[in-house]
Amino acid sequence: MPGRHSNGRDDSATNNRRGFLQTIGLAAASTGLVGTAAADPESDETDGGSDDGGEGPLVELTHGVAAGDVTATTATVWARAERDATVHVAYSHDQTFDSVGYDRTTVDGETDYTGHVRLEGLESGTEYRYHVWATTTETTYRPLRDRDDGAGAGGQGRSGENGSKRSSRNGRGPKGETPNTPENGRGPRKNQGNGEGPADDAIPAAVESGTFVTAPAPDDEASVSFAWSGDTWGYGDDPIEPPFPGLRSIAEREPDFFLYHGDTIYADAQTPAGKITEDTPIDESLEIYRDKYKEMRDPPAEIAERTNLRELLESTSVYTVWDDHEVINNFAGPIEPLMPEGRQAFREYWPLDRDDDAEPGESNRFYDSFRWGKHVELFVIDTRQYRDPNVDLDSKTLLGREQLEWLKGALADSDATWKLLASPAPLGYPSDSWATPADRTGYEAELLEVIEHVQTEPISNLVVVAGDVHKSVVGAFDPDDDGEFEFVEAIAGPLGAPAGEPDDLYPALNPTEFFAKGEYANFGTIEVDESGETLTIGMFDEHGTEQFTKTIHTDDIDAGADPASADRIESTFDGDADGWLISQNGGSNRPVYRESGGSPGGHISDEENQGGVAWYYQAPFKFLGDREAFYGGTLSFDLRQAQTDGQFDAEPIEGGDVLLASGDTKLVYEFRGPDSNPGKEWSTFEAPLSADAVWIDLTSQEPIATEERFREVLADLETLRIRGEYRSGDDTSYLDNVVLSR
Repeated sequence: MPGRHSNGRDDSATNNRRGFLQTIGLAAASTGLVGTAAADPESDETDGGSDDGGEGPLVELTHGVAAGDVTATTATVWARAERDATVHVAYSHDQTFDSVGYDRTTVDGETDYTGHVRLEGLESGTEYRYHVWATTTETTYRPLRDRDDGAGAGGQGRSGENGSKRSSRNGRGPKGETPNTPENGRGPRKNQGNGEGPADDAIPAAVESGTFVTAPAPDDEASVSFAWSGDTWGYGDDPIEPPFPGLRSIAEREPDFFLYHGDTIYADAQTPAGKITEDTPIDESLEIYRDKYKEMRDPPAEIAERTNLRELLESTSVYTVWDDHEVINNFAGPIEPLMPEGRQAFREYWPLDRDDDAEPGESNRFYDSFRWGKHVELFVIDTRQYRDPNVDLDSKTLLGREQLEWLKGALADSDATWKLLASPAPLGYPSDSWATPADRTGYEAELLEVIEHVQTEPISNLVVVAGDVHKSVVGAFDPDDDGEFEFVEAIAGPLGAPAGEPDDLYPALNPTEFFAKGEYANFGTIEVDESGETLTIGMFDEHGTEQFTKTIHTDDIDAGADPASADRIESTFDGDADGWLISQNGGSNRPVYRESGGSPGGHISDEENQGGVAWYYQAPFKFLGDREAFYGGTLSFDLRQAQTDGQFDAEPIEGGDVLLASGDTKLVYEFRGPDSNPGKEWSTFEAPLSADAVWIDLTSQEPIATEERFREVLADLETLRIRGEYRSGDDTSYLDNVVLSR
């Protein structure tokens, strides 16, 4: 991979840094500019600074720097001072720093001395280097040429707020010609020479530096590469401690940006910073959360010398996503009393800029989209802040209605070649989120809404990048079983938490698995070529050794099928279980697949020996969605059971013999007569899809479903279940040839 950043401490970088420090007046050799030389932080006097513009003594920056939420023209820089201070940022795409952009902010204890500075007016597709320092006074840095008191040569300074001066274009980044370098001008730049710099001991250690690359313009046919992973430091009784080689390996790859994909801290794991529990007092939690972020950048000496996070954040920009461990394990936002404090610390310690109505770092909205040239748009979503608790409901939300509608609209409006959905919660891998085990359903209804939207718009070339589950998995999904993939999903992580063995992909989405590996620390990469025709997914262990790679072409993902256009949807089980699940079983959430003995060919079965309410076979996604066109048609299936004694009737509240559901609305059908229960031989059952067939409406004051109600359910069908248990004791039943026909 071609290098794009220069963040090392080699001779040229050191000389550039020396020259910059001279330019802004932070080194003893400072000449010609208003500023201050290196100063004793304990002193009240500047050393060598001008008497009409000195910035005051330097204040230490305690936890490095970071740049994030980069766009084609903006970036947000983060830093933390050791006390009340003014944080200054100077930046340039010219390594000689002959043309310098500048801005600043003040910090105090209200934000734990963290601050965010938004850089504006940047050049697209360009590498920037920035330097950050803090001072005790609020006087701004400004070049001598911008002074308007006659002391400089010709510059007309422009006053900022409170009478302070700002650099050219009111603090916006420098405009000018970008050097002709490899990779669309974003390659490494050679040192243009600054002459002899001051001695190393004249360079204040309080100055921190970093680099980032701005996004290509939306019409720029540029290549894009990034890395992603998450899950760092501590987990349960088996903590994983730094340093984390994966963070260093990512930095060495020099990606355009890093997607830090959730569980950036483990607030609820025991580390030197403490541990958040359900019993932690709210008024004590904020300091624990803050200390967790601090130790991720600078661990206690008795633990490790470094985590490698600071070095990564200095080398490229970051988009940061939160998941559960930033607050407490598996939290649901609206009901979690500790969420506001966890959210505040997350805002304080990451360079976020995702809300037009809030200052950087002050937003409660964490979801947004970021365009990277003509071919890539990254959609970052929040699956924690708005989620319903994971209780036994038929319909729950992970995103909340406002975010869900934003996501659907943003995906539909995007003209990027590749739509990359950054979801902490995997769509196609079982977890506590969208694809939950069948005995805890509910989030799947929202997943179905997203997938149906992808199909009907249609949303082309959707690739999901996810984390959370602590293993690396790559697969593609064809939920409507039309032979075309609706989306591809790649899951990476952990970087610093225990990893488990991978499970099967969610069968209801009709998956094809390309790669699955567990029990190791890992990260993933995405590379889109300049033409936009291919996207390559890579999986690497923590030392950067390739584990898997797959290149996807634009014609490999085709979501342009109308799920309502089919005349017949069926599962014959002649090849596999076809994504069917078992619901309300209290045990296995997947049926047993049998290759023979069906009616004819293969079939599925399940058994239960715990008693209780009836269990059901649950249909996969290809039967669901907009099925109003099937009103007046038929649902048929073949069923038999191993034993026919000890039979019982399933009460309608338990689902009768067939259940159709949409949201809170449930319609139940019951077979009547002497042959209403299956025998030991295969029997065919037919349920007419019509209000004339007497369907029971469990959620209306009218006990019998009306045509209007029936059509409403079919128009957004979220659940289809067929009864599998008829015997009050140990039971085994078998299902084959499920057909939904018009």
